[in-house]
Amino acid sequence: MAASPVWIEKHYRFGLAGESQANIIARLLSSRPGRVLDLGCGPEPRHVVNLSYHSKLLVAADHDYQMVIVAARRPEVTNIRLVAAEAYTLPFAARSFDHIVALGLFAYINDPGTVFREFRRVARPSANVLLTNSVARPKQPLIDAANAAGFTLSMQDESFCPSASGGVKMRYLLVFTSHEATAA
Repeated sequence: MAASPVWIEKHYRFGLAGESQANIIARLLSSRPGRVLDLGCGPEPRHVVNLSYHSKLLVAADHDYQMVIVAARRPEVTNIRLVAAEAYTLPFAARSFDHIVALGLFAYINDPGTVFREFRRVARPSANVLLTNSVARPKQPLIDAANAAGFTLSMQDESFCPSASGGVKMRYLLVFTSHEATAA
């Protein structure tokens, strides 16, 4: 199935997210603009810039410093900070972010529990965690790890994505909120 040029433009707004997922991400970030951590930002500066349009401050981070250097080659946007950071030990103060975006990150994570505990530490009480992954990868271990860390699954979506791994070119989006936010 070939993707249309319009779909490709929308798909690549944020990177590894299908079209309907990009719409959901944009809506959630824009409904409560704030400090956003884009963890696993990769080398594509357009993704970082597009996320910044929905953020008061976007911190784009990747474990590979070379990815951060490539992402730094972007049009001048004043609300972006680029950081080299490991998902297992984030170099940020507690309660720093309103949203955490991890598009495709968990394909490279061996211990999701540790990463979700770090997310919980740096997330503000009403923070959203938005992540995508190929449907070829199981989502239940991520849901279990998020729940154990104090997040509740609040939304999910599956849609076409030509860059998804495996024979089925689909990605899922999982959106989590803190238990504190859902208890109110």
